[in-house]
Amino acid sequence: MLKIQRVLGGGPFTETGDARVVAVDERLGVTIVGGDAGRLQWAGNGTADRLSEALLGVYDLDSTACQFLHRPRWPVNAIAVHPSLPLAAVGTGCYDGGYLFEGELLLLDLTVGTVTSLLPHPREVRSLTWRDARTLDFVLAPPDDWENPDARIQGHRCTAIRDNWIAPGPLRPEETVAPVALFAPMPAGRSPEEVLDDLSDGRRERRRQVWAVEPLPDGRILAASERFALECWEPSGRRAFTVPDSAGGRQIHVMPDGKSAWVVLDSPTRHTEDGWQLSPGSAVRFSLADGTHTAALAPGFPIALAARTDGWMVLRNVDYASTPEESLLISPEGQEAGRVGLGRFDLFNHPFAVRHSPELFFLRGGGKWGVEGKQVARLDPLTRTVTDLFSLEWDTARNGRLFGGPAAYFRDAAGEALVHGGAVHDGRGLLPGNAFVARRALPNGNVTWVFTADHNVTSLDVSDGTVYAAFTSGTVVALDAVTGAMRWRHSLRVGASPAVALSLTAPSPGRLVLGTTDGRILDCTVP
Repeated sequence: MLKIQRVLGGGPFTETGDARVVAVDERLGVTIVGGDAGRLQWAGNGTADRLSEALLGVYDLDSTACQFLHRPRWPVNAIAVHPSLPLAAVGTGCYDGGYLFEGELLLLDLTVGTVTSLLPHPREVRSLTWRDARTLDFVLAPPDDWENPDARIQGHRCTAIRDNWIAPGPLRPEETVAPVALFAPMPAGRSPEEVLDDLSDGRRERRRQVWAVEPLPDGRILAASERFALECWEPSGRRAFTVPDSAGGRQIHVMPDGKSAWVVLDSPTRHTEDGWQLSPGSAVRFSLADGTHTAALAPGFPIALAARTDGWMVLRNVDYASTPEESLLISPEGQEAGRVGLGRFDLFNHPFAVRHSPELFFLRGGGKWGVEGKQVARLDPLTRTVTDLFSLEWDTARNGRLFGGPAAYFRDAAGEALVHGGAVHDGRGLLPGNAFVARRALPNGNVTWVFTADHNVTSLDVSDGTVYAAFTSGTVVALDAVTGAMRWRHSLRVGASPAVALSLTAPSPGRLVLGTTDGRILDCTVP
């Protein structure tokens, strides 16, 4: 089974991302952190989008070891520890972006780590406090902002009273009804991050999701993450170099000579007179000797990278509002070699980064948004010819719209193939069994096998006859590359807390390197 041999980039309170709320209770010897994992999508990939960004962790006060970790559906706004019981009330919620203020009132058992939701219906909880051992006061946001421009600064001050908060039962409707009044949060003292810095004696490093990991033949590991364009870790576990970047790295492509790597930087949204738009993207070339910047490409639009093993690359335009949809070809020497239209890109429909690829593969479709009848296509960089190879949807009876996902090229006794992740679109969301990993023969796309799952595939790779795939559930599976049979399944945990792999590579038989949503890099052995 998968075994974690070393953890790079860990440290106190890493599991909960950026701290939003911190409660310290010396009586119980715990620190409770409501955190934010950061946005689990970028302009070129939305496969982890359905994973909640909210985090709730319980830590030992002295050792800072994580005891329990949860992903609430909504961000944590307030935490209050019960005055005598090993319980904490947790208020979550936010505006849904269009109408409702949704959230939960949670009761967290600090002994066993279980969480119970108390509200009969979703409602944002803006603050809460224990008046005494029997009485919980809490402020609910208005249900919505329909015809109420002041909803964001209002609250309903409610009270719940129980003789036994160990088994309180759900709140009754009358306990969630109160007159509306202006609401202003209590002035904050020290920031949550300052509190955690003190508790960790300054050892805390604020890390975010690792979008790409690439082990090198000499044992070093490269990583691109939310706050770093590139990091390089030595086999000893020491960081050889770090390249901080406010946007952060999203993809890494090591050049064939192994001396440099291109890194795609994020394209954050910015507000303009025309509304929210993606910033122009860039790819930066770094020396792998010391991390120095050696070249940059700035095509004028946000980009995702597709690459061939011989060094040819295409910087695909991922701006869904861009017209015309042109992408930039880059030669192995790092020079612009022309522009070509690859069709409109959508971060949910079109991600298809192919590892170990001898060709420039991508997805393209028709219709207004480029999502209908999606084809797996190939671009010849010398002739700039685009050829549709096969339909992404293989089931003509289903005739569904499939979302793209991570992919890898390989050749074995059964022939050339692509193995790729994806999901079947449904208006109700991701239904059980609608995520998948599939092996497709090249060049005709015939399906050799399909492995179905209930959660989206975040990353995959192939090594020595085994397909390794990571899912938003925190599961990593190993599949036989020829038959698709599952060899093993592992629920990823670091210490006592669950983890989710956002990136994955299999550099050699028996080894996996994972980058997690909380900013850690896991160097693992596998059977």
